[in-house]
Amino acid sequence: MFQKFSQPQWLLIFCVILFFINQNSVSQEVPANKAAKLKIDETKFETELAGQKAPAGKLFLVLETDWENIHPKQKIEKSKMEGKQDRTMGVGALAGGEQKGKEEYVDADVAYKIPKLFDHAYVLADGKSFALDPLTEKMPNGAGVQKAFEIAKFGERKKADLVFVIPKEAKNIAFQLFDYSNGHILIRIKGDLKLAAGSGGPAGKVLDQIRDEFVEIAAHKLNFEVDYKGEKAAEGWQYALVEIGGKSLSGGGAKDIVQIKPQEYTWLTTPEGYFYYSCGGTTTEGGLIRFTPEVFQSQELAFLVPASIKDFSLGIRVKNKVYSLKLSGKSFPEAFKAFATHRDGNTMDVMIFGIRKEGGKTIVDLGIRSLAKSGLEIQTSQQFQLVFGDQKVNFNEAATKTLFHRPPEPFIIPPQTFVRFELAYQTEATPSSLYYRGYESENYFKLPVVR
Repeated sequence: MFQKFSQPQWLLIFCVILFFINQNSVSQEVPANKAAKLKIDETKFETELAGQKAPAGKLFLVLETDWENIHPKQKIEKSKMEGKQDRTMGVGALAGGEQKGKEEYVDADVAYKIPKLFDHAYVLADGKSFALDPLTEKMPNGAGVQKAFEIAKFGERKKADLVFVIPKEAKNIAFQLFDYSNGHILIRIKGDLKLAAGSGGPAGKVLDQIRDEFVEIAAHKLNFEVDYKGEKAAEGWQYALVEIGGKSLSGGGAKDIVQIKPQEYTWLTTPEGYFYYSCGGTTTEGGLIRFTPEVFQSQELAFLVPASIKDFSLGIRVKNKVYSLKLSGKSFPEAFKAFATHRDGNTMDVMIFGIRKEGGKTIVDLGIRSLAKSGLEIQTSQQFQLVFGDQKVNFNEAATKTLFHRPPEPFIIPPQTFVRFELAYQTEATPSSLYYRGYESENYFKLPVVR
């Protein structure tokens, strides 16, 4: 016996059925571009993977993916398939003679090939982009992160487990494949797809940001820790961890990814101008941080700095262009008062800020402002010597390394940038001057008497 429903009840039942049909169609949808079809068979969030624990505040996201080559076959000359040379220039006849026969064509497979997965496959989480993690290669169906990914024939399928490290609190997550030849693929994993992809600008709180025709970079957070990646800071020191996001604006495609080595191209500066290069970060296997086109890629930079200092600005060098971002809401002074200054041609200004005695050592507080449009390498042992009568003394490297304001390593000054540092000389004698031998000139700085 059938139950009789009123018109409003039938309408309600119809809406419920339609809802479940739509839900099922969304879950079964298989995104594709002109050459490949891709679906995610399973998604896993893990705190530990392949014997490795996820970093603090992060999770491993494992995507079990299934790829299929759907690129239509192409007609190709049979002689080329067989490796034979066509001496008829494609016309199949001798000049002035009769036709010997037309060239045969066959259907040939077109391989779907991604030159390097690391440059094309990303996870988007709350508007930030995260690259493949090297653990991808240790998974059961792991793919080579830095190798080509290829599906040779039409209809052929290939499974690949992809691993990403993402923030634990991420609410909106999607998988993004950038393919500038056949079309991008975007797949929702969790939450809202639009919120996962973001607006194209920096996501979340921004301390400071810069943008030009080449790159856009935002500083999001500054934290301090006593250890980083299992390395504990020495007494009096701490790690400054800076979260940044960046996007290449130089065009579309993997070739337009901006990559820099943090240990040589990112640094922190104090209000007084003391300078600290990065000691690492969330980098590629080659030790580079990256800014990709179209979406902001999230990075973390680490710096070993004195524990007594909390205010810093972040410096980033891309090629020979230097960018500065405020991390504490303060603009630092550009001019620093020195008691003596010498201009070395068109290369740099050399400054002395002070001199003091400390534990049997003489410590000189120096500064250099680059005037050059490229990086300057400083040879401290050859360029700065204390003078005692007719004798010149080089600085003591071991003693200098114990100072909180020691010179940066490597001692390369970014283009048109100010760097302040101290040198320690193992002597209790009173020097008369500091000898400077520069690129274009030399100078004797007269020093005040210190006891």
